[in-house]
Amino acid sequence: MSTLAVKSQPVYQELEWDRSGTHHILFVAAEDAALAHRLLANPPPGSMTLIRLNDSANPDSAWAKQLAASARYLEAHALPETLDLLREALYASRMGTRLYLAGPEDAIWQASQLADSFGMTRDEVRQMQLGTTARPVFCVHCRTITRGVHTNIVPCSGCGRALFVRDHFSRRLGAYMGFQIDAESPGDIPAAEVIYP
Repeated sequence: MSTLAVKSQPVYQELEWDRSGTHHILFVAAEDAALAHRLLANPPPGSMTLIRLNDSANPDSAWAKQLAASARYLEAHALPETLDLLREALYASRMGTRLYLAGPEDAIWQASQLADSFGMTRDEVRQMQLGTTARPVFCVHCRTITRGVHTNIVPCSGCGRALFVRDHFSRRLGAYMGFQIDAESPGDIPAAEVIYP
C-alpha cells in the first residue's frame, strides 16, 4: 500500500549554489561535514556570508574548517540570536543575494519567514532539512506554535489542549497544523508515539 503525499508538505532538495547570485548567505542550524565539504570545496562567484548556529561547545565546526578565508563567518549559540544575525545580513544585502538554509524544519522556516519580510522570492531562497525531524506545530485553537515536537500528540504550549499533529503544513506560518484530539470525546486521549526523531 502506498502512502499519498500531502501536497502542502515541503519537499527538500540537496543544497546547490545558485551561481547567478552575486552574494550568498548560508544559514546553517545543524552540523553536516559532508555537506560543508561539498558546498565549500567549490564556492560560488561573489561574496559569501556563513551564519551558523553553534548550540554546543564545538568550536571545530566542519563549516568553519572548510570556509574560505574570503568569506564572512558569524555564529551564535541559540536560534534567536542566529536569526538576529541573519536579519542583520539581510538588512545589509543587495540585489543578487541568494539565501541557503540548512537545518531542522523549525529553524529553516523561521529563517524563510525572515527572508519573506525582506522581500526575497522563493527563487532566491533554497532549503535543506538537516538534523532532527521535530516539527513546529500550530494550534488552530489558540494560534500558538509549539516547537520541537517529536510525537504525534502534544500538549499545546499556549492553551494546553492535547493536539493531534497533522501532516498539513502552512508555509505562511512555518508550522504543521495541530487540532484538539479529544474535542468530541473529552479526556479520551491516546498515548503519544514518537514519530519525528
